[in-house]
Amino acid sequence: MDVYRIHKEPYYREPLSVVGSHRHGGRWNPKGIGILYTSRTPELALLETLVHLPALTLAELPQLWLTTLRLPDEADNIFWLDPTKLPAYWKRGTLGETQTILTDWLQAPFCLAIAVPSVILEIAYNLLLHPQHASFAEVEVVSQSPISLDSRLRK
Repeated sequence: MDVYRIHKEPYYREPLSVVGSHRHGGRWNPKGIGILYTSRTPELALLETLVHLPALTLAELPQLWLTTLRLPDEADNIFWLDPTKLPAYWKRGTLGETQTILTDWLQAPFCLAIAVPSVILEIAYNLLLHPQHASFAEVEVVSQSPISLDSRLRK
């Protein structure tokens, strides 16, 4: 399965790095535990990136890069989280609340990836990859390319 990630220049040079999520935390992980956030489609990866960028003009944005990653084929490497099984606050909760939902997996990864619904579009999925799982070493960087944004996206 291929998954996608958008990197800001110059971070594309280390496409499997979890330093940012380790340092800052995110919706699904607290500071001090690094995981790799990816998306099922390039479009969702772009949307996830754009909603987290500050209000900048197109000219002020750093160069963005699309990275395609290939996950190992083992079917048990991905656990698909059902949004109906998530706590009611998962979309609007504070980071402190949502960062505890996956505590067991964060501490002892029973699979390479957990597929979580996107807050932006609940029917779309992001995949969280755990670097401490043995299969992480088999994640392959398939391609990387700079992307340019249509000016209509930053009105």
